[in-house]
Amino acid sequence: MHRQNSGCDRIVYKRRLARDFRAAAMLIGGVIMAVDLEHLYAILAPVARNQSQITYGQLSEEYFQRTEERHDPHGTWDAPLGELNRILHTVRWPSLSAVVVLQDGREPGGGFWESSPNIPRRPGNEIDRIMSYAAILRQVHAAPWPEAIPMATPP
Repeated sequence: MHRQNSGCDRIVYKRRLARDFRAAAMLIGGVIMAVDLEHLYAILAPVARNQSQITYGQLSEEYFQRTEERHDPHGTWDAPLGELNRILHTVRWPSLSAVVVLQDGREPGGGFWESSPNIPRRPGNEIDRIMSYAAILRQVHAAPWPEAIPMATPP
């Protein structure tokens, strides 16, 4: 027997959807992400201020500590990190996600390259790639990162 949804069921469903989207769900490239960019920024800005780096695994763990939401370190972070980079680019800040690196190699993953207009295509030559990444990371480490996502150009 097919059960017809009651009005109450539809209201509960709509409330759940609204709650999920309020939790910073975004539609990017057909994939729904539930990563809160404010929390993401709050994790990464101190790393940059300390002129340090964080692995994708450490990012996943710190994000879980803040939000109690688990995100796999493999492939989960490309879209939200890229979105954060694009937001920062609109107000002329460097790409903060440069501080997030692979455990092996201490360089960002492949999703970093071209994730924002101010990040070039991944150089094919290893030396060029290392030099390009080092220049981006220097800019990130030198920036005066505020406590919240900046909405104005750097001072």
